[in-house]
Amino acid sequence: MCLLSLAAGTPAAQADGHNTFISNCAVCHQPDGKGAPSVYPPLADTVGKYVALKDGRAYIVDVVSFGMGGKIDSGGDSFEGDMPPWPQLSDQEVAEVLTYVLTSFNAKVLPADFKPISPDEVKTERAKQLTSAAVHTERDALMKQLGDKAAK
Repeated sequence: MCLLSLAAGTPAAQADGHNTFISNCAVCHQPDGKGAPSVYPPLADTVGKYVALKDGRAYIVDVVSFGMGGKIDSGGDSFEGDMPPWPQLSDQEVAEVLTYVLTSFNAKVLPADFKPISPDEVKTERAKQLTSAAVHTERDALMKQLGDKAAK
């Protein structure tokens, strides 16, 4: 990996994030991030809303790092399955792929002060060694916050 891609917001990092997404994520979430109805949830126009919340950045890192199982509702559809953990991806790759997903598929819902996910954030989250059930509980809390925020 070139030195230019070490900063998660660089064009090289964007390309690396895209390549990681296509190689690992697109088979389920589709190359456009829109998922497959009732099978795989969309990433587009959904996960960008999470990063505006206090624990939202940690949550998206946790999903990739530890996986998540169980029923979720997203984009007006219900999904029940298992998102596998991706321990084979480096902290750098996780940061790049998440930044790619956020900036490519969620740009219109990102907060104005959005900063790329950093490898240090990923490293910090991965040290927590969460279960997929704990990640689902994190999601439930975020969805409640999003609902409360929308109600205001």
